[in-house]
Amino acid sequence: MGIFKRKSPEAEINDSDLTFFTGSEANDFRAIAREVFAGMGLEVHVHAGHAVDDSEREFGFWNVAAACNEQPQSKWRDVIRDHLQRVLASFEAPDPFDVMTPSEVLKRTFARLYDEASIPGIESYPHREIAPVIVQMLALDLPETVAVFNHDNANKFGGWEALGRQGLENLRGLESEQLETLPAPGGGTFNALLGDSVYTASRALLLPSLAAELTGQHVQEQFGWLMRIPNRHQVVWHTIEDATVINALNGMARFTALGYADAAGSVSPHVFWWNGESYEQLTYLHEDGGLAVHVSPGFQAVLESVTADR
Repeated sequence: MGIFKRKSPEAEINDSDLTFFTGSEANDFRAIAREVFAGMGLEVHVHAGHAVDDSEREFGFWNVAAACNEQPQSKWRDVIRDHLQRVLASFEAPDPFDVMTPSEVLKRTFARLYDEASIPGIESYPHREIAPVIVQMLALDLPETVAVFNHDNANKFGGWEALGRQGLENLRGLESEQLETLPAPGGGTFNALLGDSVYTASRALLLPSLAAELTGQHVQEQFGWLMRIPNRHQVVWHTIEDATVINALNGMARFTALGYADAAGSVSPHVFWWNGESYEQLTYLHEDGGLAVHVSPGFQAVLESVTADR
């Protein structure tokens, strides 16, 4: 079933790579970015979603473009310059895995979720898929940036399993920033945890205990829960209890699409269902840009069960 449609034909089509911009806005952003690079002594080849300098260093555009999208165009040059200065500083800094002690590394290690497609050469890094195209990786939290463990660094500091356990424990130690209970169209609710931390969305790894801790809701194992993580600053869920799951699914799909399209650190535009063993993807994009729900036999059985007494 379709959930929502694309914008009217009269609206300018959004850029295919920097989707929160129109095509003309994206071209303006790329032109300004090229000028900022040149002003800092870097000649780059500008592509749709990134730039590459003469040393083959790649500079992604999505996050800085999302930051620009929140500002008037008159401020884009400053936003891009500040971002580029931080990126260059991280390139020139000593490798943190060479200078930090094992205890310091453990204190700063977090499990973090990424869009698989956003990590070039992902096979060089230890990871596991937690939902279609969403992967869990190991992140070292630094004052101005985040470093991702490659296989050598992970082995150096205890291996994937030990670091993964520590990463989850450090996630549990984070403060909960902003919890919202949002009404679903037609009845029911879903919950959203929002925050400035780049690890907020990664707390999806703590479900369902996260839901119990923050809302007092306990999962019924035969039903599971809905989950979505549009960007690194949001995790949304609904504990399935009754027929309002249908309304919650529709509400979460709309909320997810908005959070995915215009934010830094995008993860996934989709809603997933925990089926007792793994996450199933429930929403899919039509060729015309609309979002649709695919109901598997397992999820259909849940829907029939929770609507049986209506």
